Amino acid sequence: GLLEAFGGGDAFKLTSKIMGIAVNPRQEMYYQGPKFRKFDYEFKFWPRNSDESVRAQKVIKMFKYHMHPTLDSSFGGRMFKVPSEFEIHYLHNTGRNKALPRISRCALKKVDVSYTPEGGNFKTFDDHAPVCYTLDLNFVELEYMTKDKILAGF
Repeated sequence: GLLEAFGGGDAFKLTSKIMGIAVNPRQEMYYQGPKFRKFDYEFKFWPRNSDESVRAQKVIKMFKYHMHPTLDSSFGGRMFKVPSEFEIHYLHNTGRNKALPRISRCALKKVDVSYTPEGGNFKTFDDHAPVCYTLDLNFVELEYMTKDKILAGF
């Protein structure tokens, strides 16, 4: 306490610093179970005209729509119906790309949309629709991966 009163700080820490040693905290890892895998995708849309811009906006709205729950009116609006589930497949010419792992059923956790291109130069078409969209999607699998699932190609 006397050392601290004169601005010396904690005596134990000061001694550790002078001697160049630190206490071993003896921490151990405790396994608490698997985590759900997450998948992030980024899509950039550069429509060439208003028609392509409308189609890009429909894609964005579709993902936002399926990410959110439905309010169930049968219980007086107290319950939600769960959001849509997604199946993500990596495809190649003749079907599923077997060089990439499979993904189990997913929920869309987050949709971020940016309406400005890199550099922040905000331009629009004549109908005021942006000329660039960046869509960031964050998915999470709905089941845990196990060794058996990994051996099955997930």
